Amino acid sequence: MTEASPSQLLRRLLRGQYGRLALAIVLAVAAASAELWPYWLLGTAAGVAVASPAAGADLFRLAGWLVLALLFKYLLYSAAYYCSHVSAFQVLLDTRRGLVRQLAGAPLRWLNQAGSGELKRLVLQDVDRLEQFIAHHTVELAAALASPVLVAGLLLAIDWRLALAALATVPFALLLQAMMMRGFGVHMAQYGTALDELHGTTIEYVRSMPVMKAYRQDATSFQRMRDSLHAYQTLMSRITRQTVPAWSVFMVLLSANIATLLPAGLWLYQAAHVTLPQLVLALVLGSGMLKPLFKVIKLSTELREVQASLQRMASLPAPAPAAQQAPASLPDLPDLPEVRFEHVFFAYANAPVLHDVSLHLPAGSLTALVGPSGAGKSTVAALLAGLLQADAGRIRIGGVALDALDEGARTALIALATQDAFLFRGSLLDNLRLGRPGASDAQVRQALRVAQADGCIDALPAGWHTHVEERGVRLSGGERQRIAIARALLADTPVLLLDEATAFADSRTERRFYQALRAAYPHKTVLVIAHRLSSIAGAAQILVMDQGRLVAHGAHADLLLRCPLYHDLWQRQFDSEQWHITEKKTHADH
Repeated sequence: MTEASPSQLLRRLLRGQYGRLALAIVLAVAAASAELWPYWLLGTAAGVAVASPAAGADLFRLAGWLVLALLFKYLLYSAAYYCSHVSAFQVLLDTRRGLVRQLAGAPLRWLNQAGSGELKRLVLQDVDRLEQFIAHHTVELAAALASPVLVAGLLLAIDWRLALAALATVPFALLLQAMMMRGFGVHMAQYGTALDELHGTTIEYVRSMPVMKAYRQDATSFQRMRDSLHAYQTLMSRITRQTVPAWSVFMVLLSANIATLLPAGLWLYQAAHVTLPQLVLALVLGSGMLKPLFKVIKLSTELREVQASLQRMASLPAPAPAAQQAPASLPDLPDLPEVRFEHVFFAYANAPVLHDVSLHLPAGSLTALVGPSGAGKSTVAALLAGLLQADAGRIRIGGVALDALDEGARTALIALATQDAFLFRGSLLDNLRLGRPGASDAQVRQALRVAQADGCIDALPAGWHTHVEERGVRLSGGERQRIAIARALLADTPVLLLDEATAFADSRTERRFYQALRAAYPHKTVLVIAHRLSSIAGAAQILVMDQGRLVAHGAHADLLLRCPLYHDLWQRQFDSEQWHITEKKTHADH
């Protein structure tokens, strides 16, 4: 769906539906012409009644024809809507399938930076808008455009001056609306941006509702939500102030053609240029002939929104060509690859985060990355995992540049587990085998044992066949983290990244995990971002970061002697672990 303009994308999506949609449009035009028959019959009845007041049989016959005309119109519209709905639902199915496939192959960096509101609108609202337009608006637009043309043709057949009088107000309406609606396209673009922001903040607010309730907070305490609502309200007020006067003027002028049509019709009747039935027909049809243009204007707004939706679909990044390739497509790398950062720089929106970071993770070693909050540790992990891209410098795995690896190769080399463990709806076993569907039960059991998750899994009624909801809401934070670690271990990648992945575990469980990790997977190159220093004191190498720079590296004992920052972090954590609450003794206790 990429590398195409919105019109090219629409043609691609409608491929195979042209015949059915053309039939729907033809049926809609036929139904619009059938709508004129009752008015023609009404004019004929008026002429019959004036000419012969006692012609009751003729009037009843005309009434019968009127019923048949209405039934015929209903059948035509029903057939038109059936064709358009069948096409719309097929386009909806194909579009959603294509979007899901494309998002599945989208670059990991793009997905990591895309907002949830933007993706929700793309997959749900944009596709629904396209389906609604095809199913309903194609028929309505065809009928709304055909009706004034048919009426104008009928008036022209009666007398060209009647047609001219009926259309006299149209140029003024279009001119005034064009003048008052200048700059509306800019407002529509701002509207889309404001709506994306509002969707994203709404999703975030709903997800954080339990926390908000726990602290007795409401929407007024969520500043981003308040700002989004205020920006949306301000923009909509500005758009309303511009569009309401323009729309009102347009409606009044289009409805005012009776002021020119009636005098012209009466003059032509008095001059015997038209008959009484023709005059009645011209007044009834001509006074309402421009009202369908209201719907055309409304549908033109819908069409701009559909065009914006197609633009968003067309601007999706192209999927990585080898995203689904098997690990056999990996470049020629050593079995135990080392990892190197070479003068890496990175900034978020021009705010520097990493400054000239160079580090080395020896093959098959466990390296710990420590430092105060905001030092850039998680950014290092995100860069190595491919979630972010360095602004400058190079990251190499086994001598191969990380940027030279496609998505499939990178995910086959690196597994990442973070403290924010996401579990999908389904069984725990499905979640565990996410990165390695063919893993045996023995391999799953070993990963769970190393992650210290086998006990909590066995305690569940259905074991690893237990069903969990999205985000694993039935499990504790520690249980979700251990399952996420087991999932990363089961992926069987040579490089493993653990970004605060054991934050919820107690110190004893954490130490047991690292011991089991080195025993069961001795050849993995492991990078651990740790908060609890006592658990990684035995790491082969400890990297110390501060304010986006690598300030020291070495073994635990060596860093205690020569790195004041590490010594301070260790001392503060040691003091906090020794700290405990005691009861204050009084004189009466002695």
